[in-house]
Amino acid sequence: MSPPNLRGIVASPEWMANALCRRSDPELFYPGTGHSSQEGRAVCARCPVRSECLAYAIEHREYYGVWGGMSERQRRHMRETGGRSVNRTGSDAKQNQGRTEVVRKLAATLSDSEIAAQLGCPRRTVMRIRGAAGIPPAHPRYGGWVKT
Repeated sequence: MSPPNLRGIVASPEWMANALCRRSDPELFYPGTGHSSQEGRAVCARCPVRSECLAYAIEHREYYGVWGGMSERQRRHMRETGGRSVNRTGSDAKQNQGRTEVVRKLAATLSDSEIAAQLGCPRRTVMRIRGAAGIPPAHPRYGGWVKT
């Protein structure tokens, strides 16, 4: 008895028809241990459905291979950090510097939770930014830490 043919049971999303990886060697996107995923990510960089692919991989917890131009490790880091990219480009560095300045200005009047709400990030991110930049906690009157 042969195994059942499971193709077609679950329909592929429409965007997959336009993915460049469909016309490429699958081994580019599933490199073995110790091999680089750079070639697969280079194909993704030119792909018209890259963002849809990345969103799909994160939503469906694809743990293996290159999806949306990101390796397994990069996607895992995105999930762990709430969606922030692991690639530190010039614009990312400027954004982080901008966040530090915002935290510096707001820390005098708002709690870490309130700052996090304004920045759209977790409170622990604000705490990390504060710690790395040497910014003191918010004044206790404004909901900051109170030493006991």
